Amino acid sequence: MQKIRKEQGITLLALVITIIVLLILAGITISAITGDNGIIGNAGQAKEETEIANEKEIVEKATVQAMGNNKYGNIEESELQEQLNKETEEGKTEVSDVEDEFEVVFHESNRYYTVDKDGNVQGAYEIIEDKYPGDITVGKDGNTLDGSEEKPYEIWCIEDLCAFSNEVNKGTTFWSKYVKLMRNLNFNSNLSYVNGNISVDGNIQSCQSIEELKKLLTENEGFYPIGNSYSSTAAIFRGIFDGNNKTIKKIYINRPNNVVGLFGTTSNDTDNNIIIKNLSISGNMTGSTVGSIFADVRTYDRDNKDSFIKIENCTSDINIEGDVTGGFIGINNASSTGKLIIANCINNGTINGKSYVGGILGYNYNNTKIINCYNSGNIEGESDVGGIVGHDERQSNIINTYNLGNVTSNSNAGGIIGWSGWAEKSIENCYNMGRISGSTVGGIIGGLNISNELLTTQNCYYLNKNISKGTGSWNGGGESQEDINGISDTEMKSTEILEKLNNYVTENITIEGVVLKKWIVGEDGYPIFEKNI
Repeated sequence: MQKIRKEQGITLLALVITIIVLLILAGITISAITGDNGIIGNAGQAKEETEIANEKEIVEKATVQAMGNNKYGNIEESELQEQLNKETEEGKTEVSDVEDEFEVVFHESNRYYTVDKDGNVQGAYEIIEDKYPGDITVGKDGNTLDGSEEKPYEIWCIEDLCAFSNEVNKGTTFWSKYVKLMRNLNFNSNLSYVNGNISVDGNIQSCQSIEELKKLLTENEGFYPIGNSYSSTAAIFRGIFDGNNKTIKKIYINRPNNVVGLFGTTSNDTDNNIIIKNLSISGNMTGSTVGSIFADVRTYDRDNKDSFIKIENCTSDINIEGDVTGGFIGINNASSTGKLIIANCINNGTINGKSYVGGILGYNYNNTKIINCYNSGNIEGESDVGGIVGHDERQSNIINTYNLGNVTSNSNAGGIIGWSGWAEKSIENCYNMGRISGSTVGGIIGGLNISNELLTTQNCYYLNKNISKGTGSWNGGGESQEDINGISDTEMKSTEILEKLNNYVTENITIEGVVLKKWIVGEDGYPIFEKNI
């Protein structure tokens, strides 16, 4: 019997060798057979793609059935699990309700999919095992990281994000270092945690389990912002954070007396550039000064080195409440030589504040450029409320930007800027579609205190029907400026407006290194950017 097995083994080996020899004789190299893009590798990739397609189809079928079995068309966790058990074998899948969506885990493949409340299925996502949670200087498999662009510090789990916050708040600024988000994280999902063994809230409270950590981060005060003061210990982030086109979901911060954001505060007064990029974020934030990315930034430029703070390619679905509030930044306290750039950013969250409330930026003290951005969230406050910027004190350039959200204020309310004054600024190639309500209102600018020669406006439009007449002595000083045009619904949808928006882009192409986005007709007939940003 042993002899027969040996002969069969030799025969099989000979067959494999013969096939390889024949392939080589046919002009196919060994690397073409075994390399990453070789025949064997491609076969493995095709097998994985087929598995994923089958799993996704199972989830979609189970989701449709679960919705159909509910008289309101809702999805219940138990019903979705029951339908998945019918499509597979019991125990092969596991459903978890993580508030706004469900996670469906396939145990054998170690993959999971998400199902939102409307039944949309996303995925597949690999379930990652981080062997070193809470240490961002080590990769998930033990490789050493030094924070360089080639070997950025890595965030694989919630414990890593908490450790990163702790380090900054203890005084590590990560000056010119790179930090990279390696996968989607959801504060409500057990899959985003490893063991819960980490200290949070400035190293005050220590957790020993996932449930303990998750409860601490999703209740009471919630997550501790990364950088929370301009103290002598310099507890601020001064590096480059790459979101890697990933999402941080369901972040929760409730600290009414503090500056609040994913990053609380920062300053580049040591002549380095600070960049936050390629990140999507959702959840709820409450504080005194609030922005989904930064609450408070202070920009400088020592010795004319052209340093800056930049937020680019970010999307916020954060619902914000506070005193001074902005979709991405609460306050920009720039010096006359500092520079803040916000480019290719979208705010979808609702924003409520007192004074200085904006869809992108709450209060601009000086030298801000906002390019290729738009707001779709409703914005509300007591005074100086704008679809893009609430209070625009000094120098600014708002370019290739639009607002879709409703803007409501007891005082100054504007589709792009709530109140504008004092220094040179421009609003170019912008439009507003939101409803504007306040005592002093404007489709583009609400309150205005600036001489005509200091304010440049070009190619700016707003829907006449969406401007509520104010009760103040004048309505929208900005509308008296040249090239701010109140137009009808038909005109806003016309090819003429679309051509004017695109002609501006063609004439300018790039500003501050940012390529201006072209415009196309959206599903509802109004102009939108050519691609999602």
